Amino acid sequence: MYRILVICTANICRSPVGQVFLERFLQNQKVQVDSAGTLALNGNVADATMQELLTERGYSNITTHRSQALMPSLIQKYDLLLCMTDEHRNQVTKMSPIATGKVKLFGHWDQQAQVLDPIGGPRVEYESSVEQIEKLSKLWADKLIQLGVCA
Repeated sequence: MYRILVICTANICRSPVGQVFLERFLQNQKVQVDSAGTLALNGNVADATMQELLTERGYSNITTHRSQALMPSLIQKYDLLLCMTDEHRNQVTKMSPIATGKVKLFGHWDQQAQVLDPIGGPRVEYESSVEQIEKLSKLWADKLIQLGVCA
């Protein structure tokens, strides 16, 4: 089983959405997708606006999601760590230098795009973030299937 960890800051907005999309796009593959946050507190629920947007788009909602803090012991369990921004990538590699080779940007296949945090912004920023995360999730899923790493 190929294991993917999606990483953002608080694990309540971007990374849970990335997790949902990757799970959907890789649903027939031997893959496990989880998420965590570099500054997350364990047990927080997902952002309400993100939950609404996912439901509106026909994806499973993330009402059962609970945030988890990123720890070195968690990092070592995964084959691929997908970070929303360069800052997250730097935090992960600083926390666990041995993981450097398996840490990538979520926007790796889209010119190293950064997925910025919409928290506190207007709904349109959340919508833009969801669209970007969905697009990048599809790019990752297609590439992972093409490479045969989750078969």
